Amino acid sequence: MSILEAKIAVNQVALVVIAAIIAVAFTAGAVSTGTWAWLVAVPMDVAGAVLVVVGGARRRASDNERGTATSVLGGLLVVGSIWAAFGLGNAVSSEQGRAADEDSSHAGPVSARMSP
Repeated sequence: MSILEAKIAVNQVALVVIAAIIAVAFTAGAVSTGTWAWLVAVPMDVAGAVLVVVGGARRRASDNERGTATSVLGGLLVVGSIWAAFGLGNAVSSEQGRAADEDSSHAGPVSARMSP
């Protein structure tokens, strides 16, 4: 095994570990804060980790000719899960805020709502 192959193997293991950490962190965060949109990261991390493992296995089985693109795609899913979770969480929360603003604007003036 060359130094390059060892680095690739270490990076693949690191990506799988990072995917697991991110999935657990976003799940815990979603449960504790109620930001359920963060759960979008979990299947992305699982799929990313699977693609990294499958790509690594294909790379080793084909004498480094196949599997690189699969591993790269898996890595992009793992990294992209962070962006997707925060982006979707932000979009959902801003939409909920906009809906709450619309509900309060239909209630009439504050003085009319506050009078007994």
